[in-house]
Amino acid sequence: MLRSQVSAAPLRTRADAPWLVVAALLGATALPAQQPATGAVSGRVTGEDGGGIQAATISVSGTLLGATTRSDGTYRLALRPGRYELRARLIGYAVARDSVTVTAGGNATVNFRLERAASTLEAVAVTGSRTEARTVIESPVPVDVLSAAEIRSTGRVETAQILQQLAPSVNFPRATISDGTDHVRPATLRGLGADQVLVLVNGKRRHTSALVNVNSSIGRGQAAVDLNAIPASMIERIEVLRDGAAAQYGSDAIAGVVNIILKSSGVGEFSATAGRTQTTYAREFNADRKATDGGTVQLSLNGGVNRAQNAFLHGGVEFRDRDATNRTLGDPRPQSFAEVASNTTRTNLTGPINHRQGDAATTDLVGFLNGAYGLANGVELFAFGGVSRRDGEAAGFFRRAQDDRTVRSLYPNGFLPLITSRIWDVSTTAGARTTFGGWRTELSTVFGGNSFRYDIENSNNASMGNASPTEFYAGTLIDRQSTTNLDFSREFQPQAVRAVRTAAGAEFRMDWYEIQEGEPDSYRDGDVRVIGANGQPTTTRAAPGAQVFPGFRPTDATSQSRNNVAVYADVETDVTDRFLVAVAGRFENYSDFGSTTNGKVSSRFTLAPGYVLRGAASTGFRAPSLQQSFYSATATNFVNVNGNLTPFEIKTFPVSSQQARVLGASDLTPEKSVNLSAGLAMEPVRNLSLTVDAYQIDIDDRIVLSENFTGAAVAALLQPFGATGGRYFTNAIDTRTRGLDVVANYGLNLQAAGFARFTAGFARNYTVVQRVDSTPPALRSQQEALFGRVERSRIEEGQPRTNVLLSGTYDLRNFGLVARTQRFGEVTTRTALTAAGVPSAPDQTFGAKWITDVSASLRILSRVTLVVGADNVLDVYPDENSDRRNSTAANSGNANFGIFPYNQFSPFGFNGRYVYGRVTIGL
Repeated sequence: MLRSQVSAAPLRTRADAPWLVVAALLGATALPAQQPATGAVSGRVTGEDGGGIQAATISVSGTLLGATTRSDGTYRLALRPGRYELRARLIGYAVARDSVTVTAGGNATVNFRLERAASTLEAVAVTGSRTEARTVIESPVPVDVLSAAEIRSTGRVETAQILQQLAPSVNFPRATISDGTDHVRPATLRGLGADQVLVLVNGKRRHTSALVNVNSSIGRGQAAVDLNAIPASMIERIEVLRDGAAAQYGSDAIAGVVNIILKSSGVGEFSATAGRTQTTYAREFNADRKATDGGTVQLSLNGGVNRAQNAFLHGGVEFRDRDATNRTLGDPRPQSFAEVASNTTRTNLTGPINHRQGDAATTDLVGFLNGAYGLANGVELFAFGGVSRRDGEAAGFFRRAQDDRTVRSLYPNGFLPLITSRIWDVSTTAGARTTFGGWRTELSTVFGGNSFRYDIENSNNASMGNASPTEFYAGTLIDRQSTTNLDFSREFQPQAVRAVRTAAGAEFRMDWYEIQEGEPDSYRDGDVRVIGANGQPTTTRAAPGAQVFPGFRPTDATSQSRNNVAVYADVETDVTDRFLVAVAGRFENYSDFGSTTNGKVSSRFTLAPGYVLRGAASTGFRAPSLQQSFYSATATNFVNVNGNLTPFEIKTFPVSSQQARVLGASDLTPEKSVNLSAGLAMEPVRNLSLTVDAYQIDIDDRIVLSENFTGAAVAALLQPFGATGGRYFTNAIDTRTRGLDVVANYGLNLQAAGFARFTAGFARNYTVVQRVDSTPPALRSQQEALFGRVERSRIEEGQPRTNVLLSGTYDLRNFGLVARTQRFGEVTTRTALTAAGVPSAPDQTFGAKWITDVSASLRILSRVTLVVGADNVLDVYPDENSDRRNSTAANSGNANFGIFPYNQFSPFGFNGRYVYGRVTIGL
């Protein structure tokens, strides 16, 4: 468990200090109240047929206050005495408004009747403004709102996959044979890095995964938030702010913000989903392999209670089990010394299936709670959090029997090494909010942590020979974060302008990062020589450490921390009824690299009713993560030197280490950005909405993982440190990203024949590397590249530059249909250059593909809903690796001698058709 892996001392001192502040505030609420008593507003929200509508949002204009309707459409909201405008909203319905006067101790009644409408722009969002909840069309920056109904309409069970399926600006590639990245796969926004999007839960900063991605996958060199540790069954809605927001929310928000809002109603449900792939792959080369794998089971149960004074408690638990998928072909190579001697050859159709390329097997158990309680003196207490455990299993490359990395007495037929993981993720938030002297005040603290334990199975340490174990503990990565915020907001009504809304606050954050070493056998050199074809030892040194993932060494182990303090302010004013201007500023000081100041200006102008022109300009930053500053690991790579395979100890060095300094490393500095955006939001007719937003994001000093530095000169530089090669993180490049986002919604009320809603989305982004640091002087004479064409291609061409999403829903009383098709644009992979300046393997561009999903639902017995569906119903696959034709060549690039028909850069993976069924029972 995470608790057992973390030193107790920091948790009892610095991490617990914010909790003491909150405890003091909560304790103060028990004192006699000196403020006026509250009143209440209650009522019911109904549809056109008079039935209650569940999960509608009741918001108080000009504030962040609100409530959610129960299963029968009722709600209750505690407010201080005064006059308020209430708005009732639900995606698929037109907004309804009414005014109410609240008196001390009184209970006013306001009922709403919602009419069917199309506009997603009418969805309410809190992300992007600290002072007022707004509909999307009222926001000066683009925001997508994905409702619980839309989340349930997909066949996906992972939050990150659901997000990609519903938001065209989100990408979620399926890494495979990429070590820990197979278990925690990163998502991206607007084609930028996985760590350049900030994730919030209920508006509070979410901690990142302990894993830093160091293999050849999208997100290389980055540590991202594990979205799948947040159960989809507990999500009320997801708000995606597609604009730079570091001046408002701090580090990481360069590409935008994903704010996950947890369920808060008293409604509950039980849901069970089961599915698996039914597919045929490798058709291009007439292999026509059939597969039925990747079986998925999801069970979820959640529910809650709502009481007076705006009190609620909602909790849930979710279980997910996903079997591995495999889309490999046969291995045509000789498997043993005898087959080498007899020159045995096969094809990919007749060779043994000894690899695994596809989804890792994972089992998740997650629990979450979300609650609040309003006291009579006007103080509201709130808390939420959760804990999850994931057990994963992913494979590496198969080691053949005649391979020097195989202990043949243990594996006479070779072996497929496995990385098994145990990932714990915990988070808890507590706070209080009240009104004091006219200011809406909130104090909160968040503590979260993630641990990633590496275990290696079905493996060996070849340097130990026959004495080698077959299972190893390879070490644990740990990341923890504590964030405390004190926020103030207030609306003023000066005579010169319509309204001025202000917000200000301060933040204190602590970060900890830890690497725990593995057991000695997972990394040590046992000094046993390779056994030759005649069964006798050779003079060749065997590779040390566990195959597939050598353990973290004592020299890798570390425990690091830092803190930062921030102050921020937001001011926005309605200059006129049609013109809004907002200004935000933030100052932060970090204990490791110093301070940074950022600002943002945004504006919205109503050209005419239903037509809004909007735009924003901001500066931003992303602080180097502790993972990037201090990650350290060692692996043995064998390089052909004068015809001999020579082992090189390739180590990822912390930038502050002497080894990294010898190779030219310097301290990491923050990434700095300038974001510009302009757009138009319109509702030209009653049931049609359209937004068009263009943007440009310039990022200086982006942090990347350097190329591997090897060779005689490098070995000489590192000889005093016992290493022969290395790499490190560096602020090596500047990039510019330009893009365009278009979202359209149309609804058609067919009266007795039902209701149809259509959505179209288009996202285009184009990233160009504009500057690359020169190779450090110590390596320049050796032609070692700091940032090569492989990594450049991954940033510029490794994610789709275009994404088109078309969807339609149809509802007729208890029956529903959903059809969705998505076009993922092309991606390109490039290979490193040889000494002669030519690609070492073929470059390839993988063409655009349309992926279509369909589902049908039927509600029976009023509370039971049955769903059947198929994702990728047409069984579409990405283009196959072109170098599969050279499957017997010594250098076969991505195809690995034709064994791997598909490339992991595919934005939609390569699992094929997935069929599923689901039953949901309302409680």
